Amino acid sequence: MELRLNDEVLRQPFTILKDPRSKASDQDYALYTTFVAEIRDKITEAHETIIAIRDIRQQLNNYKARVPDDKDLKKEAGEIDSVMTKIEEALYQTKNRSNQDPLNFPIRLTDKLAYVSSMLGSGEYPPTEQAYAVKKELVEQIDAELKKFEKVKTEMIPAFNKMIRDKSIEAIILKKG
Repeated sequence: MELRLNDEVLRQPFTILKDPRSKASDQDYALYTTFVAEIRDKITEAHETIIAIRDIRQQLNNYKARVPDDKDLKKEAGEIDSVMTKIEEALYQTKNRSNQDPLNFPIRLTDKLAYVSSMLGSGEYPPTEQAYAVKKELVEQIDAELKKFEKVKTEMIPAFNKMIRDKSIEAIILKKG
């Protein structure tokens, strides 16, 4: 461990010991740690996808606002946004605005997966077969949504970019007047 205060650094090695009253083995702790780390990593991947979706959506909206008379461009941007919205809403409850909203709107995949981790409590015991089964099912569903987003990135966005290049839309459009 390292503690820094101004220019002074104190170092002290230490070992975390398990509670001597615990009947959990080192392997139990390792299984628990691996299980929750895998959940954390999958949720992070899903959240990074949501952030990317929101960034792309903002860029699409900027183009739609800049060339409002181009129906083809607006239609294509709308289709991309529609696909991304379905992905985002499958991964995360986008309607939550207040503390009451989780009661009114169902939780989504990332919240469900996080709940699996929280249900295990601490690292005292390894995950149950049921926990592994639920995790597997939820990860498969999240991966299916991430695969759909990959298609947006590799097919739909390049087609949209080509449409913009073909229309020779200016990068900066000055307002007239």
